[in-house]
Amino acid sequence: MKWTVGTLVKRATEILKERGIKTARLDAELLLAHSLGFSDRVKLYTEFDRPLTEEEVESYRKLIVRRAKGEPVAYITGKKEFYGFTFRVERGVLIPRPETELLVDVVLDYLEGKEGKIIVDVGTGSGCIIITLCKLLKNKHRYIGTDISSIAIKVAEKNRRIHGCREVEFIKTDLLKGVEPPVDVVVSNPPYVPIGDRRLEESVRKFEPAVALFGGKDGLEVIRKLIPQAYEKLKSGGLIALEVGKGQAEAVKELLEASGFRDVKFHRDLSGKERVVSALK
Repeated sequence: MKWTVGTLVKRATEILKERGIKTARLDAELLLAHSLGFSDRVKLYTEFDRPLTEEEVESYRKLIVRRAKGEPVAYITGKKEFYGFTFRVERGVLIPRPETELLVDVVLDYLEGKEGKIIVDVGTGSGCIIITLCKLLKNKHRYIGTDISSIAIKVAEKNRRIHGCREVEFIKTDLLKGVEPPVDVVVSNPPYVPIGDRRLEESVRKFEPAVALFGGKDGLEVIRKLIPQAYEKLKSGGLIALEVGKGQAEAVKELLEASGFRDVKFHRDLSGKERVVSALK
């Protein structure tokens, strides 16, 4: 059989659907575009009738096999979009997600009209949050990302170079240890998934780093450690902004207020979930 772009996408979609992958068509298109070296999948539609070589088909087949086994598309292609920017991702680093963009919005609102502030992104992972802030705010502030993972720091440094953000500094450390106070903003997408949470997708549990996902029995273990550290490091009037899991906002509010934070606010994502909790020192 002579495969074309269109017939190959159709067959790959069928295979992924058989494996229970809900985004089968999108994934099939993204992987073929990547395999053929296209900048985006839109080009596939202009070349639907283009015949493919045996080498192109075989290269694509290998990618589909990986996806059929549950491996996330971002790890297969090595990239993921966040806030309109493309970031490098690798196994061992949490894949950026659209809902985390809300953290960026909350920090941007706080920093409006301000300059010369120190912003710390705790558990920076790929560096997508702190680099996005740097890209949007330029050299108005000082930017720091921390992570306990050597792999994360390596990937974040790659993204810093790709995006030309020389103002960003990455530190391998546990939470805020070694960060010199005072700072103006602590922002974090910490591990907040309770161990054994059955709502977590199998592909996430199987492929993404446990250290970036799980926050102990109730999901709040890391947040409990971070909040008092943040209070100690922040200036008076400084901001803390945390991404939290479903149903955790009230508990996080209590932890913040117990440490002395004030003006606690809940921020809902596009699905209506209380996704980010912020407060002032």
